[in-house]
Amino acid sequence: DGELKRILFIRDGKAYEESMDDDDDSEDGRFSNTIKLGLGDFIFYSVLVAKSAQYSFTCFASSFLVILAGLGGTLVLLAVYKHALPALPISIFLAAAFYLLTRFCIEPWIHVLMTTPFYV
Repeated sequence: DGELKRILFIRDGKAYEESMDDDDDSEDGRFSNTIKLGLGDFIFYSVLVAKSAQYSFTCFASSFLVILAGLGGTLVLLAVYKHALPALPISIFLAAAFYLLTRFCIEPWIHVLMTTPFYV
């Protein structure tokens, strides 16, 4: 009556969906239960971090940490929604926002704190 939508296999207590991709490099090409991140995602991440590193270490550190946090958030959403999600939007928007916040708000504040004598 119904059309076959997907095939699930159980191996080692985990459920795997049969993959129709021919480019899978695993030892058993039928099973796919991995997270795949494209090379373009890493290129965008590295360009943003490299450009922020040209300004200061503080901008570099904030961009780097926020990209990792955004990637972690994307992986959590991937586990919740159980279908493919783009890896770039959360990380890139958060990193750009924190870069601007760090460069124009936190860096000047740090410079004022460092130049103002503090007496105990």
